[in-house]
Amino acid sequence: MSGDLPPIGTPAVLEPEKRERGRLASWVRHPKTITGTIILALTAWFVLANNDETRIHFWVVWVSAKLWIAFVINFAAGLIVGYLLRRRRVIRKR
Repeated sequence: MSGDLPPIGTPAVLEPEKRERGRLASWVRHPKTITGTIILALTAWFVLANNDETRIHFWVVWVSAKLWIAFVINFAAGLIVGYLLRRRRVIRKR
C-alpha cells in the first residue's frame, strides 16, 4: 500500500491551494455569478449603445444629458420610491 493515500472512509484533507481553487471554481459556476456577469455585460452594451446626448424637459427647464445617464437617474428614482412605498412584512409570534 502507498503511504500517500488516506485510509478508506476518512475525508481527504486538501492543501490550502487546492481548496481555494475549488471554492473559486464553484463560485464561478454558481447561477448567481453567471446571471450577474450576463447582466453586467448587457449593461455595458446598453451604455455603449446609448451614448448619444438628448434633451430632457423638466416642467420649465431643459437639460441636456447622455441618454444612459437619464435612464440611470430614472432607475434610481424608481428604486427609492419602491423602497419608500414597500409594504413591511409583519412577523407575528405565535
